[in-house]
Amino acid sequence: MVERLVLHVGLLKSGTTFVQARLGANLDELERQGVLFPTPWSRQVRAVTDLASSGAGAKAWARLAADVRDHPGTVLLSMEFLAPIPEDRIRRVLADFPGARVEVVITVRDLGRVVPAMWQETLQNRRSWAWSEFQRAVRSESGTVGKRFWRQQDVGKVAKRWAKVLGPEQVTVITVPPSGAPPELLWERFCDVAGLAPATWAPAPRANESLGVASALLLGRLNAALGDDVDRSVYNKAVKKRLAKQVLAARKSDEPSIGFVVPDWLRKRSDARSADLAATGVRVVGDLAELVPRDVPGLDPDSVTAEQQLEAAVDALARLVQGSGKRR
Repeated sequence: MVERLVLHVGLLKSGTTFVQARLGANLDELERQGVLFPTPWSRQVRAVTDLASSGAGAKAWARLAADVRDHPGTVLLSMEFLAPIPEDRIRRVLADFPGARVEVVITVRDLGRVVPAMWQETLQNRRSWAWSEFQRAVRSESGTVGKRFWRQQDVGKVAKRWAKVLGPEQVTVITVPPSGAPPELLWERFCDVAGLAPATWAPAPRANESLGVASALLLGRLNAALGDDVDRSVYNKAVKKRLAKQVLAARKSDEPSIGFVVPDWLRKRSDARSADLAATGVRVVGDLAELVPRDVPGLDPDSVTAEQQLEAAVDALARLVQGSGKRR
């Protein structure tokens, strides 16, 4: 029977892809330490999505939970869709592992970096929100986008909800180091909290590359043109995976990144978020000062010209054609 279950629940855009890739690249070392990280990772995605949407009828989650229970030692799950699940789903998770010590790890990044990253995330998932529209939605905390943003990023509420069921002593928040910090620092913090012994860890393959500003706008315009006429599976394969994550991400060094000057309203909201987190009584690894939002250097999306977007489009088409020839 599983003795200890570590749930890395998010938040979105807080280094989760890096952590998941690093864990996946070190399965042998994890096994030597008696730790199971269920693979393929897509199985965790399906199980958590099933849990969040189906509750008591979640069959994919039930199958994963059965395998977790059978492991004699520690199991580590990492899936950011766990962060916003409601209290009844959290109680379902706890009930599925009787006798096991369930611990929750929450990674959180400063909102200065999160806002542009979350905007880009919406673009890679069929949305066509303009940059200014997205910021207004986040500020008002209304509408589908605004509500979803804070459901995913209000770390105080997320920590409080999990702590209410598990107890604050079972919840740890890790702050993501600021830009310029040693690249291994987040991983070291995660290993410490997850109870992983020091080891020679294999590097993670580079994944989830962000887009340059012109490419991001190009993707939004493409989404608007496609509308709902393309099947989700086709979109995910052709647009999200091939065009966005491979073709457009590969040209990031050829264009300015997304710049963001943090507005006063977001600084105030960030202060309130940190205060709410501190009031939960959960352990914080890192420093809440790392959550103070900082300006992100780059080009404001609203100042990108049509010519820059056209250049991105032509270059993307060229790369697609060249790539098609290589795969034959």
